[in-house]
Amino acid sequence: MTAVSTRWFAFVEVDDRAGASSALTGVFSERGVSFASISTLDVHDGRGTVCVEFTASERLAHVLVRTLERLAVVRAVVLIRADDAGVGAVAVLTGVVGDVEAGPGVTVHSHAAGGAPITMLAGPLTDVRATMADLRGRGAVVEALTVLPPR
Repeated sequence: MTAVSTRWFAFVEVDDRAGASSALTGVFSERGVSFASISTLDVHDGRGTVCVEFTASERLAHVLVRTLERLAVVRAVVLIRADDAGVGAVAVLTGVVGDVEAGPGVTVHSHAAGGAPITMLAGPLTDVRATMADLRGRGAVVEALTVLPPR
């Protein structure tokens, strides 16, 4: 019997020093877990937050967290299911034409000064992704998607 796999986000607070990213990726690589995405969020005062999206069983996800917590560069790890309603996101798109019909709770900001128009979406991850899919179908390009740590 195989374990059920779930999508997860690990928000890892690390010391801002050489080798921090390599240490994190090594933990996942050694256990055969690949990333759906990895991004560096805010870095200041000698610390940064890295968001890692991956798929694993609940047991393996918790093993990964415990292993990450033992790394010298790691200060804290928050693990959250990707489908948790509290997961927020911000997306930046170009090539958006016409009105944007955003999902519930998604705010839309458009900016056109000094170049190509940019549209930003912010809100719950599931709703931001649904709005992105609709806009991609109309020719928009997603330039960036950042998942926000739980608050």
